[in-house]
Amino acid sequence: MKNLTKLFLGLLLGGIIFTGCKEASELVDVKFSADYETELNVTVVPSTGARAVNGVFSVTETIDPSSDSDFAKYFDRIKGVDIEEVSGLILSVEPNITLSSTFISIYNDADTATWEYDSLPIIVGTVLTLDNDNGQLDAIELILLEKKPFTVAINGQADEDNAEFDVKLTINSTVLANPLD
Repeated sequence: MKNLTKLFLGLLLGGIIFTGCKEASELVDVKFSADYETELNVTVVPSTGARAVNGVFSVTETIDPSSDSDFAKYFDRIKGVDIEEVSGLILSVEPNITLSSTFISIYNDADTATWEYDSLPIIVGTVLTLDNDNGQLDAIELILLEKKPFTVAINGQADEDNAEFDVKLTINSTVLANPLD
């Protein structure tokens, strides 16, 4: 009976110490903003199809998550990522155009987030809020958790050819890291 009591007290003490260590570790969790931007310079060219009417475009850029200094600092200690917002801002356009069958994508080898637009007028200052209707922000969280460079792309058609526009894509996130883990 004495041995059973000692065993029980030992297990109880071990549980308290383990729980205490875990709680102490959580006390030093660090949250920080990691924001990423890239500018997509789009040139709309004439389509090459026999019945071509619209212009086409396709542009990609690469973002390295470790380009954010805090992300790089806690690179091996990141526990989670929460995407706050993904948006696009039209910086310039010449001449005014309307996009049709347009896709904005953020992807890596494992995950993809895609938004589709039809009949989207391109006007300087327009802000495109990229929503989470199909789990796109969740996919971007997974992309950032992989800690590898990823691709941002825009492609589609416009009602004009020989046009140009610039869009700045921004990803705002909050990252959770623990320097003790």
